[in-house]
Amino acid sequence: MPKPDLSRRLPYPFIMRTINPNRLTFVGFSQPLRYLRFILFLILAPAFSYAIGAETAKIDSPVVAAVPPLVSTSIKDTVISVKSLGTQPDSAKLKQVIAIRVSTVKDAETFSTLYVDGIALPKLKPWKINAGDKILFFPLNTDVQEVLLNFLQSSPFEKSVIPVYFSVGTPKQALINNKIPVYVEVRQRIATWWIWLAAVVLLALAIAALKYNILKDDNNLYYSLGRTQLFFWTLLVLTAYIMICLKTDTIPDLPLSVLGILGISVSTTAVSKLIENKNKAGIPIDKNAQSEGFFLDILSDGSSINIQRFQNVAFNLFFGVVFLQKAFANHIMPDFDQNVLILMGISAGTYAGLKNTEATKEQSEPAKQTGDDITPATPASPPPASPPPTTPVATNSPPSSGEPQ
Repeated sequence: MPKPDLSRRLPYPFIMRTINPNRLTFVGFSQPLRYLRFILFLILAPAFSYAIGAETAKIDSPVVAAVPPLVSTSIKDTVISVKSLGTQPDSAKLKQVIAIRVSTVKDAETFSTLYVDGIALPKLKPWKINAGDKILFFPLNTDVQEVLLNFLQSSPFEKSVIPVYFSVGTPKQALINNKIPVYVEVRQRIATWWIWLAAVVLLALAIAALKYNILKDDNNLYYSLGRTQLFFWTLLVLTAYIMICLKTDTIPDLPLSVLGILGISVSTTAVSKLIENKNKAGIPIDKNAQSEGFFLDILSDGSSINIQRFQNVAFNLFFGVVFLQKAFANHIMPDFDQNVLILMGISAGTYAGLKNTEATKEQSEPAKQTGDDITPATPASPPPASPPPTTPVATNSPPSSGEPQ
């Protein structure tokens, strides 16, 4: 018996393509359900994604309390680095320069006010500004020193090194510093009137010393190179030291090279003195001996100009000028290289060693007759004494025949 076709009796034949008489299964719903699931996914997916993202953000993000900004509310305008232009980038001294680099979209000249631990210094202006790299250069002058000295008022000190946090900004607001410290050396200030008084006294002593022939030998006849060298470096060191005290209002450090130069000068003077005493012991002084002039006396030994004396004078004069130039330019005591000290020591040692072979300057009474073939004149013997006069004595001798009776 043939099976009846039931598809014609169903009111919705489009949703069912085939009816299995043995197992009625609606296979026509698979395609519409697929479309329905896709539409629901498009509608509900953004909502689920937003909900999941919000919950994840709540779990991962820590709870941070709102803190009001301390210095600046700007995030872009910050200090990137603070470096010293001295020998060490993280340490500085007064009169040196620090470089502050900022991150900003504004002009670097906008932040031309220096801040020292949050204290503005409106009078201190940048020394240089690198507009391209956003770097401002500031000198550490007396304004910075005054601020740092106020930090150390409670404790007496001569010299101290403290960490300082520099920043820049406008006169009313500073930029955020990322806590980059610079260790600054601070020195106590001194009363300058004491320095002026010491300078006047030292000048009077120098004038009196020159007046009473401090540069001449023991006989006050000729100028001594050893004494001149010692006097020369003594005046240079004192002049530089007094000038730095007046410029910085502090007491500067004395480098070891300065002590070395003074030691060389003292040694040269001492050796020269010993040699002079050895060569001139027991020699009478010529009252007619005279100086040939300052430069000829220190460059010659009485007969000619010696190369060792010329070298010693040239080296001392050259490095003395360099010493003063460095002191006046940098306002610190110059520190010579070790090779310079060795050079000056060799020059001074050569002069002192060859001085024993120099011809002694004529200071004794010259001999009237010299040479082996000339005998010294002997004093004339006194003439013999004449016999005393005698009186005639009368005699009774007979008269001669020719005489009258």
